[in-house]
Amino acid sequence: MFSDEISAHRYLERVLWPDGVCCPRCGDGGKVGELNGVSTRIGTYKCYKCRKIFSVLHGTLMSASHVPAHKWLQAMWLTEGGAKPMRAYHLARILNVSFKTASSMMRRIVEATRPASSCIESAGATRSQSTSRSADRMAARLTT
Repeated sequence: MFSDEISAHRYLERVLWPDGVCCPRCGDGGKVGELNGVSTRIGTYKCYKCRKIFSVLHGTLMSASHVPAHKWLQAMWLTEGGAKPMRAYHLARILNVSFKTASSMMRRIVEATRPASSCIESAGATRSQSTSRSADRMAARLTT
């Protein structure tokens, strides 16, 4: 598996960018350079066309997370992409993270594997049901 952050980033680059690095904002792949400064995070790139900084994690469920990418990949492998049920307590012990972090990771993984249409339909059903309930309550108050 992925023992360090560098191997995890290289794997994600091969999977997400098979034709080479591509800027997620403007779509240009020609004017992109890797930033290798001392204080720069691993896998950070700069697009010289739109002048924005990005990484391979941009736009994934791992973005805006302080958990290293190799732990995310291990969690995805252990839970088989959200298909295998696992308790957050066990995942926390295996990955050496807190219970809260493990449960948040599992929630994101499960949400990412859900079909988008079912989420929208269930959210719409919940809204319409709550709206009809509140309308029924209002009607009951007006009639009494």
